[in-house]
Amino acid sequence: MAQYKTPGVYVKEENSFGSSIVSNETAVPVFIGFTEYARNAQGESLNKVEGSSIVYEPVRISSVLEYQNSFGGADETGRIYVTETTDNIGGTTYSAENKNHDGTEDYQPGLMYPSVSNFFSNGGGNCYIISLGQYEDFSKELASTITDEMDFIKKAIEMVESATLILPTDLIRFGDSEYYAWATEFTNFSGQEKKYFTILDVVQKDPNNSVYNSTDIDQYRSHVAPEFPSYAGTYFPYLKSLTSYSYRSDLSNVYLNEDPLTDSENATIEDVKSYLSTNYINMPASPFMAGIYSRLDNASGVWTPPANVAPTGVTGPSVSLTNKEQEDLNVDATAGKSINAIRSFTGKGTLVWGARTNDGNGLDWRYVNVRRLFISMETDISKALEAYVFKPNVHNTWVEVKTMIESYLLGLYNDGAFAGTTPGTSYQVQIGLGETMTEEDILNGYLRVSIQVAPVRPAEFIVLTFSQMVGQ
Repeated sequence: MAQYKTPGVYVKEENSFGSSIVSNETAVPVFIGFTEYARNAQGESLNKVEGSSIVYEPVRISSVLEYQNSFGGADETGRIYVTETTDNIGGTTYSAENKNHDGTEDYQPGLMYPSVSNFFSNGGGNCYIISLGQYEDFSKELASTITDEMDFIKKAIEMVESATLILPTDLIRFGDSEYYAWATEFTNFSGQEKKYFTILDVVQKDPNNSVYNSTDIDQYRSHVAPEFPSYAGTYFPYLKSLTSYSYRSDLSNVYLNEDPLTDSENATIEDVKSYLSTNYINMPASPFMAGIYSRLDNASGVWTPPANVAPTGVTGPSVSLTNKEQEDLNVDATAGKSINAIRSFTGKGTLVWGARTNDGNGLDWRYVNVRRLFISMETDISKALEAYVFKPNVHNTWVEVKTMIESYLLGLYNDGAFAGTTPGTSYQVQIGLGETMTEEDILNGYLRVSIQVAPVRPAEFIVLTFSQMVGQ
């Protein structure tokens, strides 16, 4: 207590309110894959994670322009082979396919740049990029190196304090076997850390085939086997995105009927350029969904089911699904690996028509919004409680902690995060000797808090019952 010696008036301020819990960002993805280059703001090459030969340190970006400054543009390392066909009445049509840089085998261009672009176009905010090397470094043979370096990729993710979503979309290019092995590992990593949610895709062997192929679904379910299935959500099919073929400005990677396009007449060159700029490619849905997660989180809250919403920048799904086909996607009676469909509806357009995690048979963690709400709450409350480590484990501390958590949950209740009609039926917080702790717990240094909440769940099936009544 201060000792006052001179007569007068002294002002002393005291805090009226206790500590508070700050809500953190809920939809900050980490994109993992290959880029044109990897530079910092000064144009210097980024540092790699210590001990790694391929994994660069993560970089935070908030726009496509920032991505371009650090990681370049679309993948133009391969060749585009355009075939010109003339029909019986003299009309000309074109088709195209991508080959590797020497034209000897098929090549799928890098998905990082279009993924980030579609994330932002669908409402995404901040995100992080983990580059695994330059476009020209990519080869199927590099798969074993990525497997060996997986711990360094996880270390790079952990370097990002605010990351909440993991998107290994670009790794689809290695094929379903490798991608599904890594998908399992990322999902388990998310569950072990309890702070990430992984967004996955079903790999389509032929992305341009508009016919539903159940083998793609069977491959996913037989190869993805996470220990923590509720920490991932999977989407099908690919989307017809407004992402077009990327060619170099000098057209040096474009060939027409096996010959360099630059050898053609000017009129033909312009026709081919017009075709390539309007012939859109099919994209995995995960980056679109990351943007939708961000859009809905900002508009209403992380507890909002990410379904019955339209992805932007698409002309439709690559496969038109029927109700019967979606039944098999939505419900997996054997393993519960639900797959969320994206469908096209007459008069409504393209809509996300599923909101389940890979734990589709469980009642606790069946829905994406429930799992992500708990990840958000656990992260927010855990960070706030770090201030109480080593504080006296006594009644005053328990009251302060309980008040802080209840205030945070009340805010979520007022925003519509819980299903209860009153705060008392929406959440409960217990702490204290005889409630959550024993004398032995206190002697061992444990402060235990029990939190129960009633999350909102989506009305996935709306059943209307009609019957006749006798008119009076």
